Amino acid sequence: AIAAQLEDRFDCIAPDQRGHGGSLAPDPELLSWHARDYASDVEALLGDLKVNRCWLIGHSMGVRTALALAHRIPRKIQGLIAVDLSITSEWGGGIGEPLAHFIQALPESFPDRASLKEHLTRTCPDPAIAQYLSAVAVRKEIPSPGSWVFPFQHHGLIQTIREAHHAPIEAWLKGNLSFGIPHIFLRGANSRVWLKSDYESQKRTCSHPLLRFEEWENCGHGLPFEQRGRMIEFLRATCVPDPINGSR
Repeated sequence: AIAAQLEDRFDCIAPDQRGHGGSLAPDPELLSWHARDYASDVEALLGDLKVNRCWLIGHSMGVRTALALAHRIPRKIQGLIAVDLSITSEWGGGIGEPLAHFIQALPESFPDRASLKEHLTRTCPDPAIAQYLSAVAVRKEIPSPGSWVFPFQHHGLIQTIREAHHAPIEAWLKGNLSFGIPHIFLRGANSRVWLKSDYESQKRTCSHPLLRFEEWENCGHGLPFEQRGRMIEFLRATCVPDPINGSR
């Protein structure tokens, strides 16, 4: 819905990351799940599409992907918008470990949508994540007719969360800023993922002319869809096209 409101001015690319959507792996246990691996996939995609310059927008785990990608190809990145993830290497947020336990215990299928929603409401550590999971669940005939499943591979997502311990977010950010890439970090004021105390501390200590922090009221971790209209206007005003270098 956000991309649909931007495509008159921008070419919007929204890849299915490895282990998600149409990028499910035949054997997820053979893949690596570090943010660098996700970034490598997007780098290859941008190369295939012959993208010269672009803005990166990452939400939640996508923040680590965006920071890692900008660090790999800084001259191709015009700017980076990071939505609701802490600038730390420890999980990147306030509910990392509970989220890992939740995903690990999450059934891979449900007999009906009602039981799926009840389980998410009762066990998910963040309501925005529960809303997301409910929205993306799809009905399949496997493992049984009428089953409701999620379009991601559980093993891969669990490993992704575990690998967050080893994502050098601060080092990537420092390197990206040295290349002159502007970074905007957005936090939902009600977020349980990027804790208020962490946000205030990082806002005080991470000072740089190219680094900006914003906190949006009346939303949590689901900032992009809880404040969709504002997000669309923000992106239209912020992601200025760069026709000289071939970006739109």
